Amino acid sequence: LFADVNGVRTPIRRVNDEFVVGDERYTPKQLDSQIAERPERFTPNVLLRPVIQDFLLPTLAYTGGPAEVAYFAQASVVYEKLLGRTTPVLPRFSATLLDPRTRRHLEHYKLSPQECFKSEQELRELLAAKTLPPEIEATFSQSERELNLLIERLTEAVTRLDPTLRDAAENSGSKMRHQMQQLLGRAARAQAMRNAEVARHAGLLANTLYPNQKLQEREIAGISYLAQFGAETLSKICDQIDFSCSGHCFVVM
Repeated sequence: LFADVNGVRTPIRRVNDEFVVGDERYTPKQLDSQIAERPERFTPNVLLRPVIQDFLLPTLAYTGGPAEVAYFAQASVVYEKLLGRTTPVLPRFSATLLDPRTRRHLEHYKLSPQECFKSEQELRELLAAKTLPPEIEATFSQSERELNLLIERLTEAVTRLDPTLRDAAENSGSKMRHQMQQLLGRAARAQAMRNAEVARHAGLLANTLYPNQKLQEREIAGISYLAQFGAETLSKICDQIDFSCSGHCFVVM
């Protein structure tokens, strides 16, 4: 609890068997009397506030985002202690809107929206890797298959010699695959530097789907989609809301 002391919201702290408010001390009985006589002087803290709210205005259910849901989990002990119940919590619908242009780029590069939740540089490399010349892409794919086969054979051979060498062989294989992926990444970066279109598309996808490396709903105002697609935008979103989806969803515009 907090108490108003000469216009200053002051925390009430318990010290041994007394409550301290600023420079004053109260017994539990005295504090009860103060609250009964002048309730307007007392306000709840961050955990008690929703409990007071739900006591005064009973709530059927609370819809919140991840942070609010986590906060309610912390407050549940206070709810049960004071109200004997906890207000049901429903996850807030969370979605990224996919406009036609964005969908075309996703289809062109054979990407899912989730794969675009990266930095613009990482996305540029991903797109570039998908536009490597066919002969280079085929060479990498064949080399990867051959490398996996070689690692498998080596692992089996050293394991027959000494079973304790299996972990070492698998670890060496992982390092080889990592180096192969590193080389593929460097080739993709070289391709990206030569291809201005890839860079432009990567920027568009990053700024639309993961602006500033945050969810679209936290960075782009919904009014921009209303201006672009009209009032039916709201109907399209409502029609595609899936209450069984507790995670992040995607809405086709």
